[in-house]
Amino acid sequence: MLDRKLLLGSTVMAGFAAALAVATPAVSWAQTAPAAQAPKPATTAEEEEKEVEALVVTGSRIKRTEFTSSAPIQVITAEQSSLEGLVDTTDILQQSTLASGSFQWNNQLTGYVTNGGPGGNSVSLRGLGEQRTLVLLNGRRAGPAGVSGRVGPFDLNVIPSSLIERVEILKDGASSIYGSDAVAGVVNIITKTSLDGFEANVYGNKSFDGGGDQYRVNLAWGKTFERGYINGAVDYFELKALKRKDRDDTACASDYLLHPTTRQPIDYLGLNGKVKCYNLPNAYVSDARPTATNVYGNLMPIANLPAGFVLPTAAQGNIGAGGAALPAGWARWGRAGYPATFPYAPYDSELYDNSTTISPVKRTTVSLNGGYDLTPNIEIYGEFLWNRRESEQIGAGQVFQSFAQLNTLLGAPNNLPASNPNNPFGFPVTTVSAYASNAYQEVNYTRFLGGIRGSLDILGGWDWDLYAQYSKSDATYNNGDRVYLDRLLALNSPGTACTNTPIGGNVSGFNCSALPAGIPWTSARVLNGQFTDAERAFLFFSEESNTTYEHKYVEGSVSGNLFTLPAGPLGAAFGFQIRQEEIDDKPGPVALARNMALFSSAGRTAGSDRVKEVFTEFSIPVVKGLPGVESFDINLSGRYSDYKSYGSSKTYKVGLNWQIDSSWRIRATQGTSFRAPALYEQYLGAQTGYQAQSVVDPCYDYANSTTNTARMSANCALQGIPNNKLGGSSVTVYSIGGAGVVGPESALARTVGVIWTPSFIDLSVAVDYFEFDVKDEVRQFGANNILRQCYDAPDFPTSPYCSLFQRDAVSHDVLFVNNAYVNVARQVNRGIDLTTRYRHEFDFGTFTLDTQFTWQLQDTTRLLATATEIDDNGSTNEPDFTGQINARFDRGDWTVFWGVDMIGKTSDTEQQAGDVFPYTRYANLPGGINSTNCALPTGYCVYYKQYAEFMAYHDVSVRRRMDDWTFAAGIQNVFDERPPAQSNGQFRLGTAALNMYDMVGRRAFISISKKW
Repeated sequence: MLDRKLLLGSTVMAGFAAALAVATPAVSWAQTAPAAQAPKPATTAEEEEKEVEALVVTGSRIKRTEFTSSAPIQVITAEQSSLEGLVDTTDILQQSTLASGSFQWNNQLTGYVTNGGPGGNSVSLRGLGEQRTLVLLNGRRAGPAGVSGRVGPFDLNVIPSSLIERVEILKDGASSIYGSDAVAGVVNIITKTSLDGFEANVYGNKSFDGGGDQYRVNLAWGKTFERGYINGAVDYFELKALKRKDRDDTACASDYLLHPTTRQPIDYLGLNGKVKCYNLPNAYVSDARPTATNVYGNLMPIANLPAGFVLPTAAQGNIGAGGAALPAGWARWGRAGYPATFPYAPYDSELYDNSTTISPVKRTTVSLNGGYDLTPNIEIYGEFLWNRRESEQIGAGQVFQSFAQLNTLLGAPNNLPASNPNNPFGFPVTTVSAYASNAYQEVNYTRFLGGIRGSLDILGGWDWDLYAQYSKSDATYNNGDRVYLDRLLALNSPGTACTNTPIGGNVSGFNCSALPAGIPWTSARVLNGQFTDAERAFLFFSEESNTTYEHKYVEGSVSGNLFTLPAGPLGAAFGFQIRQEEIDDKPGPVALARNMALFSSAGRTAGSDRVKEVFTEFSIPVVKGLPGVESFDINLSGRYSDYKSYGSSKTYKVGLNWQIDSSWRIRATQGTSFRAPALYEQYLGAQTGYQAQSVVDPCYDYANSTTNTARMSANCALQGIPNNKLGGSSVTVYSIGGAGVVGPESALARTVGVIWTPSFIDLSVAVDYFEFDVKDEVRQFGANNILRQCYDAPDFPTSPYCSLFQRDAVSHDVLFVNNAYVNVARQVNRGIDLTTRYRHEFDFGTFTLDTQFTWQLQDTTRLLATATEIDDNGSTNEPDFTGQINARFDRGDWTVFWGVDMIGKTSDTEQQAGDVFPYTRYANLPGGINSTNCALPTGYCVYYKQYAEFMAYHDVSVRRRMDDWTFAAGIQNVFDERPPAQSNGQFRLGTAALNMYDMVGRRAFISISKKW
């Protein structure tokens, strides 16, 4: 049989030695050979001392006889995660200090456009983006999964935590080892293999206040026999919805504003006597006439107000401009400068209350692994994984007549015309109604891997491995109820309740005979979202779309020792990889026809790419056994990649590992990385959105511009655009892939670390400095940036940016902008990691303390070479400090655990140039401060809370192992810490800061395992 000295037999020495080498926050297990292998029978402690196995550590392809690494690595074991009560792979990775200090895609983002589509979960290291973090499965690149045209990053939903033995996170770039995407680091998910018999686990996690509960059941079986092994597992996981109404801070989106000098709350009170919530505006009508002739502002049906409610007087603002009487049955609300018109403003809705804070998901996973020895030196092996994710986002939509598509079709702003029979006001209005709109996804992910590997008895022994992998994500998704554009236009035409020939054409083939009277838009019934079945069938549609993503490659490698130098053997590895990926996202027919109102629509995304690569690595022992140099090694690696889409690139990496003596080690790395444009960045089908001329066009009223350069204004004049140009229809903005234009990103990564492992105490301390400099980042530049780059270009108007938009020759309006993916940015991220591990054995048990802290020193982005640098370090969603402290005490069969996750204080004050700004909603507030008192131009001045306090979440658990049974129970977020509250305009839900904070609150968990 092949030598199987992997986890059993060398576990103790491997864990101890790796802990000394990299000082990881948990027991540090070196990665086994890339494919699953069965363990040999356990050896004695004496044999373990003698049989330290050469293993492969993440970040290298060379086996080592010393458990050392020149690159910093963090290891998260399954045991550590289980003691914290974490069973979702996303939670395990996103709570690591390398990820918790930056924005992450997860189930908190209902309604947001995300890479991988709704319900997708990913991990972003160092704040550089999930597309710059490479995820491996057992040392091999894993194919992505998800929905929509933006599938690219690996979806963590695919791997249930029950399959995970440990996760190794390489903290620096590694493109020379693993290829594209390994810019910010590598996450290597290593699955369990050492199983002989059955194992079952049941887990439940229940919140104290309800919502967001988690459940998991899994069953695994394995068998080791003389010439091989086989094991498999079935896992079911369910996350229940947490709705906005389930927590007070997400149930109410109050302004959360303070007096600019006293810092006392100034928010208005609602009808219930509590702070006024601005959740979902609905059930109202707006006067759509221009400002100069707009008489009534916003109106709402008096019938929607509680019985006995006393409306404000005319003097308090409940009257039309110039004293015009209000239409019968209507009340005016939200009138700037009249505080009494805000408490009853129509922002309440059960649809908002029932929308999800955390979206529900169900996952089922089946895995199967096996290996068989053909000869004593050759083994065949295989892996199979199937995963189904069913996820849902409960949300709401709005129906209204004033939207950019209508303005573009009509050539001017328009609404429900005065002459429409369903408009009783005699002047154009906009009506706003809300309706339920829930999205769902079903993603089926399948992965096959087969290979053959063995050893050669040459030059002291060489290992070889050849394998092929194929994965496919096949997903169906529905974005919820949407509104037909042509039918909405038909119902909002002048002079008729419905027309079969609306502007833009009858795209969906409707007939007004189905709804001859149109829809009574201003009725209380429709404003309250109570559409009849006939109205709903005519106006709304729901359609399914499909996304497939295929990922396949072949890789071969050999590794061993070339010859022996005075300081030891010179190790080497050589290999090749051929990889192909293909995406095909097919939106439904209505979306493809651009016949969807009020939402952005998407075209088909289809494309493929192929890469051929060769790589090599050398481990060179330079000096050994000298005073002050116990050992000094150099690690060199290089990779050549040839992409069909953009051409070739080369990367390298140099690592230094200096063992000064038994207590001190210095390590350093420097290397280049690259990221090939993802398929969605090349081939994303045109998605249509709309923006105002004043936002997009630098030539808009450029005589009064305070942001234009002199060259911009001069080039605007050169095209004959008047310097006082105003107005214009909305700009159509197409988001589209940059195939043929976009090139790869490049990056330079450096790390320098010092490790101290004193002999007089069981302590390991590692301090690592890291630095990432990413150039030519692939991103959407933004419509405004495209035009500014064009008009500020020395080669105007032949600059490539000038070809990305079109302007009307007569009106000078910008008609459309191709907001394609381009190479435009540079990002720099620097910081320091501090890792410690302390262990002490008492007569009555063993105490272990692990800590991991990260201080981010710089996080800057420059969109243009001449643009002002954007500094995000310490801003909300980018804390400059995160940390973890994990303490455990083991006594016999019992383990007691206490963990603390910390997030540093954040603030947007510097980015926003202050905290005090005018807000007309609070103009004329009694006792308020007018704009002249705080040196601001207009309106009432208010203080915005743009910071988040330091947060610490505590978890505690107790575990007991009894023969074949294991019982664990604990409490997460022991002190029920809620997310920091933030003011209107921040990234929040209700008043609770979003993304990195715990939205569920205190919860209890229990886990029961049985082996037989």
